[in-house]
Amino acid sequence: MASSVCSKVPETMKNGSVSMSHHDRMSADSTKILDAVDADHIPELPLACWKGQEARVAKCQEHFKNKFQASPTFYIRVPGRVNLIGEHIDYCGYGVFPMAIEHDVLVMGKTETKPCSSRGPVLRLTNVGNEFDDFECSVDDIRSILENREQGVAPSWHLYYLCGVLGTIENMNKKEGDVYLTEICVDGRVPPRAGLSSSSALVCAAALATLVAYQGKFGRKEMANICAKSERYIGTEGGGMDQAIAFMATAGTAQLIEFVPKLNGEKVVLPENAVFVIANSRAEANKAASSCYNVRVAECRSAAWIIAKKEGISNFLDIIKLKTLQQKLGVSLKEMSKLVSKYLHEEPYTVKEIAEILGMDVEELKSMPLMAKINVAEVPLKLHQRAKHVFEEAERVYEFKKICESNTDGGDDSSKLSELGKLMCASHTSLRDLFECSHPRLDELIELSRPFTHGVRLTGAGWGGCIVALLDRSRVQNYLQCLEEKYYVKNFGQSSFENSVFVTQPGNGATILVD
Repeated sequence: MASSVCSKVPETMKNGSVSMSHHDRMSADSTKILDAVDADHIPELPLACWKGQEARVAKCQEHFKNKFQASPTFYIRVPGRVNLIGEHIDYCGYGVFPMAIEHDVLVMGKTETKPCSSRGPVLRLTNVGNEFDDFECSVDDIRSILENREQGVAPSWHLYYLCGVLGTIENMNKKEGDVYLTEICVDGRVPPRAGLSSSSALVCAAALATLVAYQGKFGRKEMANICAKSERYIGTEGGGMDQAIAFMATAGTAQLIEFVPKLNGEKVVLPENAVFVIANSRAEANKAASSCYNVRVAECRSAAWIIAKKEGISNFLDIIKLKTLQQKLGVSLKEMSKLVSKYLHEEPYTVKEIAEILGMDVEELKSMPLMAKINVAEVPLKLHQRAKHVFEEAERVYEFKKICESNTDGGDDSSKLSELGKLMCASHTSLRDLFECSHPRLDELIELSRPFTHGVRLTGAGWGGCIVALLDRSRVQNYLQCLEEKYYVKNFGQSSFENSVFVTQPGNGATILVD
C-alpha cells in the first residue's frame, strides 16, 4: 500500500475560512488546459504546473536515481476520493456521489525497449516509504503471482500495482515484448485503510503508468472500467466508484457517477458555503484481507435472485445487480423497497434456505463465482436489511444531487446545507443498523461531530476508516478543537491529530505530468 502523509489542518484554516493549501494547487494555466481538453481525454500537463510539489518531486527523483541509476521519463498523479453519499450501492448498479481529494499517489518511471533479460519483460518497483519493500518480477509472471497470493492477509503494496499492470496490458492487445524493462517509483499520500481509496488510487496509477509506458491511447472512461475489473484480481468485488472518480474528477465539483447502462459522470457544484472535513477514526479496515465486503456483495446478489424468482423472472440467476432487477421490473425505488418487505424476511438466511427458494442444490449455490470466494455457510445472511439499505441509499443520492442544484431564495445556503446534512445522517444510520459496516470508533466520532455539523457519516467501505462531515466555515475551528481534545488526544495522544484530520475540496482526476 502507498504511504500516507495527511495535510496539517491548522495550516489550511485562517480565521474560520477554508482555503486549499498551496501545495495542492495546479497553476492557473494548467486549469485552463484541463478545461480545454476533450472530456474523455486523460490530461497531460507540464510537471511545472504542479505548484508547491517541487520538494516532493525532487525527493522521489533522488530515490529513483539511487535505485535505478537513471532519471524518470514520465510522471503520473492519481487522487484519492471521498464519497459524500451513496455507500455500498455501486456494486448494485446504483449511482454514487464522490469527489476527488488532494491526497494522491505519484508514480514516476522509465522504460527500455531493448532486451535486458533472458526471462522476458521485467518490472521493477520501489516505494519512497521506508516500510515498503522493493519488488521485481517478470511481466509474464504477474497473473500467477496474483492468483497464488496468500489469502486472508492484507496484500502487499506491490500486488495492487500488479493489478493495474495486468489489466492494462491485457486490454491493449500489444505484445509485452514491446517494452523489456519498466522501472517505477511510487509515493503515496492517501491514508491507507481509511476508506479514501488508497488501494484503488494505486491500481489506477499503475494502470495509467503502464498505458504511458506501452504508449496506449485509452480515454478516462475506458481506463476507469479497466481498473475496476483489474482490482478484482486482488479478490475484492468492488463496484467501480473509486476508479471512476479517480479518472473523471474535475476540480471544484463533485460528480454523480452512474454505471447503468454505461459509465457516466455528471458534474455537480456543491453549495458555496459547504465545508467537508474528513476525520480518520484510526481503526484500520482492509477490504482484501477479510470477507466482510464480499459477503455484503453476496447478500445483495442473493436478494436480487430471490426477488427476481418470486416475481416470475425465468432467468433470475442472470440478474446480479439490484438496479438491473429494478429496470427489469420497471418500478420505482420506493416500489423496490416494498418488494423487499414482501419477499425477504428480516431473520438471517442460511445458504440452505436460499438454495431451496431458488430451487438449487446447496453445493451448486456455494460454487457460484462470488459465493466460492467466501464461506457463506458460516455467516448470517441478512438479505432484507442489505437490500433495504441499497434502495433507500440510492434514493438519498438523487435527493442529494437535487438539493445541490436547487435555487436558494436570497442566496442563503444554510437551509440547503441542513437538508444535505439530514441525508448524510440518515445514510450513516442505515450503514450502521442495516448494513452493519460501522465501527465503535466511527460511531464515537459521529456523536462528537453532531453538535458542530449539518451532517456526518462514515465514508468508504466502513468497518473502520474515516467519517466525512458537512459544516459551515464559521464552525470549522471549534469542530477541529473538539475532535483534537475529545477524540485524538484522549484516545491516541497529541501527535495523532494533524495526521488524521483534514479539510478538503473537490480536486482533479488522474493526470499525466510531463517534465
